[in-house]
Parts: sequence; C-alpha cells; structure tokens
Amino acid sequence: MQVLDKLFTAEIIWVTIPLAVIILAYARRMLNRYFEHQERMAKIEAGLDPDTEVD
Repeated sequence: MQVLDKLFTAEIIWVTIPLAVIILAYARRMLNRYFEHQERMAKIEAGLDPDTEVD
C-alpha cells in the first residue's frame, strides 16, 4: 500500500500525466503514418497512382 501512496503523490502525477500525453501523441502519430503507408502501398499494388487527388 505504501508503494501506491508514493505513486499517487502530486509531484509524481504532475510529471507522469504530461509524459503520458506526449508518449501517446507520438504513438498515435506513428500509427497514423503506418496506416497511411499501408494504404499507399495497397494503392500501388492495385495499379493506382497514390498521388492523384479524388474530389
């Protein structure tokens, strides 16, 4: 129980929440880039030009 008390102090929370937000934002961006790359590769394999814009 003492470990949890030490983890949930105000000093630790003020540091971990911003770090968690930064790490999650970075992970989200990397996943987004991965899926964009997969979509681009699928278009190329299908014989489509991935750089054309469709309105």
